Amino acid sequence: MAFYERRAARQAGHAEMAGNALLVRQAMQARCALEARAIDHDLRSPVGSMALALELLRRTDDPATRREVADVLERQISRMTTLTERVHELAQALAD
Repeated sequence: MAFYERRAARQAGHAEMAGNALLVRQAMQARCALEARAIDHDLRSPVGSMALALELLRRTDDPATRREVADVLERQISRMTTLTERVHELAQALAD
């Protein structure tokens, strides 16, 4: 094989590898975008629940209601903690 043919074959191989790397990167970005949209959606629900629970806490003096609302807040805070961990993982994936 002549020098120029070997060089052309090497360049074609490099172009194919670069194309594959681009496809992998695009797939990862698409996955991250889907995950970000899911996290955005998932964050809205606990925030709304927490806002309502806070309003109820402000309006009631009933100890049973206050305990129930505190339980709701505790569950939603736990849920949001999990979601923030997902955000952190997503940010790390995007940084790689």
